[in-house]
Amino acid sequence: MKYVIYTDGACSGNRRDAGCKGGYGYIILDPSETIIIEGGGRRLNTTNNMMEMTAVIESLKLLKKEMDECCLGSKKHDCEIRTDSRYIVDNYEEYLPTWRKNGWRKANGGSILNKEYWKIIDKLTPEFKSFAFKWVKAHASDRYNNMVDDMARSYLK
Repeated sequence: MKYVIYTDGACSGNRRDAGCKGGYGYIILDPSETIIIEGGGRRLNTTNNMMEMTAVIESLKLLKKEMDECCLGSKKHDCEIRTDSRYIVDNYEEYLPTWRKNGWRKANGGSILNKEYWKIIDKLTPEFKSFAFKWVKAHASDRYNNMVDDMARSYLK
Protein backbone atom coordinates (compact mmCIF):
# COMPACT_ATOMS: atom_id res chain seq x y z
CA MET A 1 0.00 0.00 0.00
CA LYS A 2 1.20 3.49 -0.83
CA TYR A 3 1.20 6.35 1.64
CA VAL A 4 1.58 9.93 0.44
CA ILE A 5 3.07 12.73 2.49
CA TYR A 6 2.81 16.43 1.70
CA THR A 7 5.48 18.63 3.29
CA ASP A 8 6.38 22.29 3.37
CA GLY A 9 8.68 24.65 5.22
CA ALA A 10 8.73 28.40 5.73
CA CYS A 11 11.16 30.88 7.21
CA SER A 12 11.03 34.52 8.21
CA GLY A 13 14.31 36.18 7.25
CA ASN A 14 15.87 32.98 5.89
CA ARG A 15 19.34 33.52 7.37
CA ARG A 16 21.12 30.80 9.28
CA ASP A 17 22.15 31.77 12.84
CA ALA A 18 20.37 35.12 12.66
CA GLY A 19 17.47 34.29 14.97
CA CYS A 20 15.12 33.69 12.04
CA LYS A 21 11.86 31.92 12.84
CA GLY A 22 10.95 28.87 10.82
CA GLY A 23 7.94 26.62 10.56
CA TYR A 24 7.13 23.33 8.90
CA GLY A 25 4.04 21.27 8.23
CA TYR A 26 3.11 17.87 6.91
CA ILE A 27 0.05 15.81 6.06
CA ILE A 28 0.14 12.02 5.75
CA LEU A 29 -2.48 10.35 3.56
CA ASP A 30 -3.35 6.67 3.64
CA PRO A 31 -3.86 4.69 0.40
CA SER A 32 -7.49 5.88 0.20
CA GLU A 33 -6.18 9.49 0.36
CA THR A 34 -7.65 10.09 3.81
CA ILE A 35 -5.60 12.27 6.13
CA ILE A 36 -4.33 10.05 8.94
CA ILE A 37 -1.74 12.35 10.51
CA GLU A 38 -0.94 16.02 10.28
CA GLY A 39 1.50 18.10 12.20
CA GLY A 40 4.29 20.59 12.22
CA GLY A 41 6.38 22.80 14.40
CA ARG A 42 8.72 25.72 14.67
CA ARG A 43 12.42 26.36 15.02
CA LEU A 44 14.69 29.37 15.54
CA ASN A 45 17.97 30.14 13.79
CA THR A 46 16.97 28.35 10.65
CA THR A 47 16.50 28.65 6.91
CA ASN A 48 13.71 27.77 4.53
CA ASN A 49 15.60 24.72 3.23
CA MET A 50 16.22 23.50 6.76
CA MET A 51 12.49 23.75 7.46
CA GLU A 52 11.64 21.93 4.22
CA MET A 53 13.98 19.12 5.29
CA THR A 54 12.66 19.08 8.85
CA ALA A 55 9.13 18.54 7.50
CA VAL A 56 10.39 15.56 5.49
CA ILE A 57 12.32 14.08 8.42
CA GLU A 58 9.60 14.48 11.04
CA SER A 59 6.87 13.09 8.78
CA LEU A 60 8.97 10.07 7.75
CA LYS A 61 9.80 9.30 11.38
CA LEU A 62 6.14 9.49 12.31
CA LEU A 63 4.92 7.36 9.40
CA LYS A 64 7.59 4.74 10.07
CA LYS A 65 6.60 4.59 13.74
CA GLU A 66 2.90 4.29 12.83
CA MET A 67 3.58 1.54 10.26
CA ASP A 68 5.81 -0.39 12.67
CA GLU A 69 3.12 -0.28 15.39
CA CYS A 70 0.02 -1.10 13.38
CA CYS A 71 0.70 -2.25 9.86
CA LEU A 72 3.34 -4.98 9.71
CA GLY A 73 6.21 -2.50 9.48
CA SER A 74 7.19 0.29 7.14
CA LYS A 75 9.15 -2.04 4.82
CA LYS A 76 5.85 -3.47 3.60
CA HIS A 77 4.60 -0.09 2.37
CA ASP A 78 5.44 2.42 -0.32
CA CYS A 79 5.94 6.10 0.46
CA GLU A 80 5.88 9.18 -1.74
CA ILE A 81 6.60 12.68 -0.51
CA ARG A 82 5.10 15.53 -2.48
CA THR A 83 6.90 18.80 -1.97
CA ASP A 84 7.26 22.13 -3.72
CA SER A 85 10.95 22.21 -2.78
CA ARG A 86 13.17 21.84 -5.82
CA TYR A 87 16.11 21.91 -3.38
CA ILE A 88 15.00 18.61 -1.86
CA VAL A 89 13.81 16.82 -5.00
CA ASP A 90 16.77 17.77 -7.19
CA ASN A 91 19.48 17.16 -4.58
CA TYR A 92 17.98 13.84 -3.48
CA GLU A 93 17.74 12.52 -7.02
CA GLU A 94 20.88 14.01 -8.56
CA TYR A 95 23.50 14.43 -5.83
CA LEU A 96 22.76 12.41 -2.70
CA PRO A 97 24.10 9.10 -4.07
CA THR A 98 27.39 10.82 -4.99
CA TRP A 99 27.63 12.56 -1.63
CA ARG A 100 27.16 9.24 0.16
CA LYS A 101 29.76 7.54 -2.06
CA ASN A 102 32.23 10.40 -1.45
CA GLY A 103 31.98 10.21 2.34
CA TRP A 104 29.42 13.00 2.53
CA ARG A 105 31.47 15.43 0.46
CA LYS A 106 30.67 17.03 -2.89
CA ALA A 107 32.36 15.59 -5.99
CA ASN A 108 34.88 18.45 -5.83
CA GLY A 109 35.59 17.69 -2.15
CA GLY A 110 33.60 20.64 -0.84
CA SER A 111 31.20 20.65 2.09
CA ILE A 112 27.54 19.79 1.71
CA LEU A 113 25.10 22.37 3.00
CA ASN A 114 22.68 20.84 5.54
CA LYS A 115 24.68 17.59 5.58
CA GLU A 116 23.22 16.35 8.88
CA TYR A 117 19.69 16.68 7.51
CA TRP A 118 20.64 14.84 4.31
CA LYS A 119 22.16 12.00 6.33
CA ILE A 120 18.92 11.56 8.28
CA ILE A 121 16.81 11.58 5.10
CA ASP A 122 19.21 9.05 3.56
CA LYS A 123 18.76 6.80 6.60
CA LEU A 124 14.95 7.07 6.68
CA THR A 125 14.02 6.60 3.02
CA PRO A 126 15.17 2.95 2.73
CA GLU A 127 12.87 2.10 5.64
CA PHE A 128 10.02 1.79 3.12
CA LYS A 129 9.38 -0.82 0.44
CA SER A 130 9.79 1.95 -2.12
CA PHE A 131 10.33 5.66 -1.72
CA ALA A 132 10.14 8.67 -4.05
CA PHE A 133 9.92 12.42 -3.99
CA LYS A 134 7.49 14.12 -6.35
CA TRP A 135 7.68 17.84 -7.04
CA VAL A 136 4.40 19.79 -7.00
CA LYS A 137 3.90 23.40 -8.05
CA ALA A 138 3.65 25.78 -5.09
CA HIS A 139 0.59 27.97 -4.57
CA ALA A 140 -1.34 26.21 -7.33
CA SER A 141 -4.43 24.02 -7.29
CA ASP A 142 -3.09 21.17 -5.12
CA ARG A 143 -5.17 21.48 -1.96
CA TYR A 144 -2.85 19.44 0.25
CA ASN A 145 0.18 21.46 -0.81
CA ASN A 146 -1.74 24.62 0.02
CA MET A 147 -2.74 23.15 3.38
CA VAL A 148 0.85 22.34 4.41
CA ASP A 149 1.97 25.77 3.20
CA ASP A 150 -0.62 27.36 5.51
CA MET A 151 0.49 25.09 8.36
CA ALA A 152 4.17 25.97 7.94
CA ARG A 153 3.42 29.69 7.75
CA SER A 154 1.19 29.54 10.83
CA TYR A 155 4.26 28.69 12.93
CA LEU A 156 5.97 31.94 11.94
CA LYS A 157 3.55 34.02 14.00
